[in-house]
Amino acid sequence: MIKGGVFQTMGFYDDFNEVPRRHSSLRRTVVITIVILALLLVVLFFNSFMKNLRAEENRDNPLAPLPGEESRENENDADPDTAQYQYHLAVVDAVEKATPSVVGISNYGIVFDFWGQSSLQERATGSGVIIGSDGYIVTNYHVIENAKELVVTLGSGEEFPATVIGADSPTDLAVIKINKTGLPAAEFANSDNLRAGEPAIAIGNPLGLDFQQSVTLGVVSARERSITIQGQKFTFIQTDAAINDGNSGGALVNINGKLIGINTAKIKITGVEGMGFAIPSNTVKQIAADLIENGRVIRPWMGITTRNLSRLEAAQLGLDVDYGVIVMEVVTGSPAERAGLEPMDIIVALEGDSVTNTSDLQQLIYQYKVGQKVTVTVYREKRKVDLEVTLDKMP
Repeated sequence: MIKGGVFQTMGFYDDFNEVPRRHSSLRRTVVITIVILALLLVVLFFNSFMKNLRAEENRDNPLAPLPGEESRENENDADPDTAQYQYHLAVVDAVEKATPSVVGISNYGIVFDFWGQSSLQERATGSGVIIGSDGYIVTNYHVIENAKELVVTLGSGEEFPATVIGADSPTDLAVIKINKTGLPAAEFANSDNLRAGEPAIAIGNPLGLDFQQSVTLGVVSARERSITIQGQKFTFIQTDAAINDGNSGGALVNINGKLIGINTAKIKITGVEGMGFAIPSNTVKQIAADLIENGRVIRPWMGITTRNLSRLEAAQLGLDVDYGVIVMEVVTGSPAERAGLEPMDIIVALEGDSVTNTSDLQQLIYQYKVGQKVTVTVYREKRKVDLEVTLDKMP
């Protein structure tokens, strides 16, 4: 219809001209909104389903990455400045620096067969660390103990016969030598500066040369751990880096690839994991120097034999203390005899440090040098007496 020259379109209902168009527009808006919401719900449901599915897969496969981990891994790959990436590289660099100095040691001895015939056979294998480019190698005493022949295997696979330069059973250390120069020697760190929790890397030959120069990673669990083994008191570095049979004599190094200890023992008790021990590098350095120079360790000596004092004995004697060691014998001509020590004297202190047992006394004496004077505090018939002993060289 045309009114006043203006073309107009009539609605479907003449009496509701504009209303039908408003209803149609609103209807479309509502439909579109519902469709969008439905799509969002579908997407959210799908994402939730996939996360649950990946979680189920992770439970079946503990090595599978967690949801979102792939992106973090890619971020680390793309960003070499991340702390995790730098730590990883530091460990790799430390291993590459320290590994060439770690060798395998084979102990050959006389073995008898069923018929009584003897032959030279490999009895055990262990590890060692090159400490001198001219062929000096440090290892554990128990690795080379009672050996008729020793063979050193380098990381390159080359084998060399070795001779024993010196051994020290009290510290379980030994130095051997091969006839080769230009070897990669380990760099010593100061073990007194160690801190619990810092990285510790063990390198050695667990279970023999088939697993030569194996690497395990852990931390320093404790810097100074005193343990008595077969009546002898040792001070070790404790670590949770895996140490297995064959690792004895191998290297324990820090994040800089420097030697912090020589691996020597682990606790073998069912249910106990991650308790390994290493001789501190400062002890290794000192003992190795003595062995190379003298063939043995020159230790101070008092010249007495002792046994532990029990609390019951202390009470019966009416002593003011319930600890100490009883002097059982005084060697003729010894520093102890010259100082006036007598059998049945009860030693309770050395230079003011309490002596609770024979191991304490031994460790305290080893802290001093030959020729030094030390004050020994004893009880003699309930009287407290101080005696001055000039330590001599142990025979």
